[in-house]
Amino acid sequence: MIKSGQKIVIVGNGEDWQREKVLSYCQRADFIIAADNGLSLLHKLDIVPDLIMGDLDSVSTNLLEQFDRTPIEKFSAKKDYSDLELSIKKAISMNPREIILLAVTGTYFDHSYAAIINLFRNDKSDIELKIVTSNSLIFPIKKKTTLRNLKGRRFSLFPLGSIKNFSMKGAQYQFCQNNLKFTDYSLSNVIIADELEINLDEGMLFCVLFDKSFS
Repeated sequence: MIKSGQKIVIVGNGEDWQREKVLSYCQRADFIIAADNGLSLLHKLDIVPDLIMGDLDSVSTNLLEQFDRTPIEKFSAKKDYSDLELSIKKAISMNPREIILLAVTGTYFDHSYAAIINLFRNDKSDIELKIVTSNSLIFPIKKKTTLRNLKGRRFSLFPLGSIKNFSMKGAQYQFCQNNLKFTDYSLSNVIIADELEINLDEGMLFCVLFDKSFS
């Protein structure tokens, strides 16, 4: 068990990941969870997780045998939560400061979208929960948020329902209204100041912040 306030990395089986990022985040993690066949990715990178979770329906017996010293929490294939969400709930129970989701987006759009929804379904005010992709960082916004020292970076915002009294400072493009609908979004916006300030009185949206090298 990790100490309170530390960092947990969860590795999934999605195709949208970047080798150097996975290595970097795992090297700095206090605890690593392989969500089902995220184990294959970790094995490919010579990383040993601290825990393997899921129904293991896509993990080969031969691969599992190579991790015979790693604890496993196995679930029935008929379950109410995905392997990723089970892993998130496990991580939350360990009371970390931050949970990073790696390789959880990719070819299957439904699984990718579910990973984003999980940022909100499992929101805890004292735990940062975010998705790292091959070229971006995805995170929820439910209150005033300020991003600093990111001038020139590209970002997009997507509401999940109605947003009341929205405002934004430090962005190249602005919404023409303060109350946003689910169908409103800001696509390929650019941070033009040292601080990007996002304000809202009510609602939820997620931000896709692209890497510095990606435009």
